[in-house]
Amino acid sequence: MWKTALILLPGLVIGLTVHEAAHAISARWLGDRTAERMGRVSLNPLRHLSPLGTLALFFIGFGWGKPVIVNLYNFKKPKLYYLLSSLAGPASNLLLCAISLGVLHLRPHWVIEWIATSVFYINAILAVINLLPVPPLDGSKIWPCLIPGMRPTISDKWGKIWIVILLVALYSGAIDGVIGRTLTVLTRLLPTS
Repeated sequence: MWKTALILLPGLVIGLTVHEAAHAISARWLGDRTAERMGRVSLNPLRHLSPLGTLALFFIGFGWGKPVIVNLYNFKKPKLYYLLSSLAGPASNLLLCAISLGVLHLRPHWVIEWIATSVFYINAILAVINLLPVPPLDGSKIWPCLIPGMRPTISDKWGKIWIVILLVALYSGAIDGVIGRTLTVLTRLLPTS
């Protein structure tokens, strides 16, 4: 478990930091300064990593960051801008996948290759998982903005319970099919030896 965690750590630190910073930066651009006032418009990992979420990586093989708080009522177009700020996280993960893929095709030194591979896989997983419509994941904010009649939920009342449900789903294999198919497709993009 520890060896796996150390292999995944660079990708997780980079992925979670950029993911949460993307939420904060996009919210600020769109008119909500809540995250900025909390010091979250930053690429400093210490501002975005959850101590418990980082430790969890070493003990259960899965980690998470501190969610960025966004107040959709500060937006001029609440539903649209909430959608855009919520999409910013998964979009940043996909961008990191593309960048790391480009780096891997340059056949870098083994240390850079290890980091880029970690960033590639972790960010692919983060992008897919964050599109699931399960609180507190981004999908629980994205899909209500896209489906007519649904309202985005901003309550964090059940957040910890949903995290437990998500972890159970991950470890029971309930969402393995989605993640597995995504990783299979993405693995084909990697350079061959």
